[in-house]
Amino acid sequence: MSTKAAVSYSTEHDSYNAGREMSLKALADARLDKCQFSFAFASSEHDAEKLIKGIKSVLGEETLILGGTSAGIITGDYMGYEGFHAGILVISSDEISIDTHLVEGLKDGEYDTGRKMGEKISRINELENPNLLLFYDSMQYDRSKANPFYQATPILAGIQSVLNDWPPVAGVGIVGGAMGTKRTELWNNDKISKDSILSVLISGSIRMDTTIMHGLKPASDYHTITKATGNILFEFDGRPAMEVASEYLGFIVEPDWKNAMYLITIGVNRGEKYDPFREENYINRLVLGVDETSGALLVMEGDLKVGDNFQFMRRSIETDMVSEMAQKLMESIGTREPLFAFYIACLGRVKKFFGTEKEESEEIQKTIGSKMPLLGIYSGTEIARVRDNVMPLDWTGVLCIFSSK
Repeated sequence: MSTKAAVSYSTEHDSYNAGREMSLKALADARLDKCQFSFAFASSEHDAEKLIKGIKSVLGEETLILGGTSAGIITGDYMGYEGFHAGILVISSDEISIDTHLVEGLKDGEYDTGRKMGEKISRINELENPNLLLFYDSMQYDRSKANPFYQATPILAGIQSVLNDWPPVAGVGIVGGAMGTKRTELWNNDKISKDSILSVLISGSIRMDTTIMHGLKPASDYHTITKATGNILFEFDGRPAMEVASEYLGFIVEPDWKNAMYLITIGVNRGEKYDPFREENYINRLVLGVDETSGALLVMEGDLKVGDNFQFMRRSIETDMVSEMAQKLMESIGTREPLFAFYIACLGRVKKFFGTEKEESEEIQKTIGSKMPLLGIYSGTEIARVRDNVMPLDWTGVLCIFSSK
């Protein structure tokens, strides 16, 4: 039978009917009567229980359904991030295996929950050609916390404390809307959960190749973090962080800090300091807001430390570069057969927020979606390998191509 895959979507408002509609279309496109695996994502407006029932009414009770909430859906012929939308990837294969693990309890600590996940997948590298997709609920429901999002850095550290070596890996912190304004869930078959991590182990006659597309470029010389605690950056170069950031922005009057996430991004170069710019060497940190009393900046993750050098970054999505990098990834698989693609795109990259003339995902649709089944989702945090480390990323697109010999 080898491997067959197809993708479809629905904008139907009734969740049960949406699940049925996209499942029927995907099976028809793949010329299948049934499938073993499926990935499904939908906007927060949908009722997950009804959507999954609709999917199962077509695919059957035996089909594994994985996925969760997404702020938007991307397929080869559709893109949407407002209102009702749902997307599905169906896979039928006698050459690959998919195993899943769900660990709840992020509210009790990201590191410990990550470690529990690490224990569940500790033997992953004993599998044939293992590949790992990680999904976690990025939304905190405790509104007393300064950071409304769970942090990927301690999650990954917890996993890595058990896992000796990472296989090919990509991941996503799911969101339901901008700045965590809508509920989020993860789905592992009939299990619907929040405050959790979902791992998807894909093995057998399959390989996942990835590339990173940041959409940011350095806009300043290097600065040094001189005071920080967790995800709160108090001082740069011995001065209040807000003061240094204001100088970078060049405002004569005080900036509107309520929109800090659209004004400032911090980038750390993991390559050589003054080598030519290579975006794959950078990790970028979204600034969520400020503490005007202390003059501190609040960033998405807590992995930046005193002594780290960074640059302020400017938003710069060059759509032809997105197409070029996607094409290079496609060419890198050589004579292998492409099976399907999964695209993780930061919600901040959409035209509405980023200010580009067109959607950068259109380039992924043209370059990749025209050649293989493509399912993409919009995210809060993206996870990928940066040089030798697996890192959380911001303002980033991570493209994954799955192929067989």
